[in-house]
Amino acid sequence: MDDGPEERIRPWGSLTFRDFRLLWIGGIFSGLARYMREMLNFYLIYELSGSAVQLGLTGLFQAVPVLTLGLLSGSIADHFDRKKLLIVTHTVGLTAPFLLAFLIFADLVAVWHLWLLTSLSGAIAVVGGPAQRAFMARLVPRSHMMNAVTLLSVPTQGTLLVGPVLAGSIVDISGIGYAYLANGMLQVASLGALVLIATSGVPEGESGRRRVSIAAIVDGLKFAWQQKIIFAGFLIDWTAMAFGFYRILLPVLAKDVYGVGATGLGILNAAPAIGAVIASLLLLGMGDVRRKGVLLAISGLGYAAFVALLGATPWFWLGLLATVGLGLTDMVSYTLRQALIQLVAPDNFRGRTAATSQMFSTLANSTGSLEIGVAAALLGPQLALVVGGGASALLIAVISARVKTLWQYGASPGPREVPPRTG
Repeated sequence: MDDGPEERIRPWGSLTFRDFRLLWIGGIFSGLARYMREMLNFYLIYELSGSAVQLGLTGLFQAVPVLTLGLLSGSIADHFDRKKLLIVTHTVGLTAPFLLAFLIFADLVAVWHLWLLTSLSGAIAVVGGPAQRAFMARLVPRSHMMNAVTLLSVPTQGTLLVGPVLAGSIVDISGIGYAYLANGMLQVASLGALVLIATSGVPEGESGRRRVSIAAIVDGLKFAWQQKIIFAGFLIDWTAMAFGFYRILLPVLAKDVYGVGATGLGILNAAPAIGAVIASLLLLGMGDVRRKGVLLAISGLGYAAFVALLGATPWFWLGLLATVGLGLTDMVSYTLRQALIQLVAPDNFRGRTAATSQMFSTLANSTGSLEIGVAAALLGPQLALVVGGGASALLIAVISARVKTLWQYGASPGPREVPPRTG
């Protein structure tokens, strides 16, 4: 089919499609619930134990489900009804907040309860994540895919700022038991939005008729490897995070370099979310970016440059601008990677490809946390960031030069598709 004249995508364009609008509204409720729950869990664990070590172990319990279920979750998303899978995971997810509220009111809550339920919540997120990403592609036309991915990121960043504040306010006013009840009701609202979606979640092609198996998981890995632009996106993300995972050094910079104390540290931690919101607004204003591969490479190089700047500057205000830039470039890179997965992967491979992306990101964060910590111990935090940013930029440049598809993708227009119904 010949391409007609291109239509500029409005910033809110994907919200004109009823079922995507419901998914987006559900994402607001689930995002608020997620970031409320994270803050409440850390708060309660420290109240019960007074131990920073036990706080650190909580992060381990969050990561274990990703490492054990990550690839399996993609195969599940490609072989079962994605809408039903999301409804089931959201329903099971209601266990954690309401059970914790009961244990708190009964004065029975213990740290191990929180660890166990943290793992349960992590497992639900791992299984539900690829299903949501694979399902989203059914709700908007290809022309709106980047707009849809960007719009879905807006609730994530907004709720990252609002959720913890809401949780803390409820704790101060009514107590932590009522905060967990409120958290559960937000998850009920998110579940309700999912139930109202009319689009089928049954996978297309042969995947829906095959069993979840090792062979299916291997097929998903092979597909990601063969699609060079997708695999290049994974490598760029891994390289950026493995050598530029700056977050764990923010407390050191705030105290020992900038001398700004806890308030300054809080501002530094919030700055990446502000950058991410700015990136989302810019991408929404741009509409559909045709040369996605080119912009992906540029955003990776930009991230590396901001890591080096964060390490090089002795001034708090410039370090703050660097962290805003890190949030901005990271969000651009994330949005482009997710959009490319939706556009390049066929329906029966989207879940496995999204799960592979999730695994790469988790391994990159784990590797980066260890690498930057060791480097900071050997070189000092500032030099570690400068060296990490430089190494990241060099490797991303090599990847970009070797993978020609990054430069070729979007050079010529693709076919237009009939959009789903609006309403």
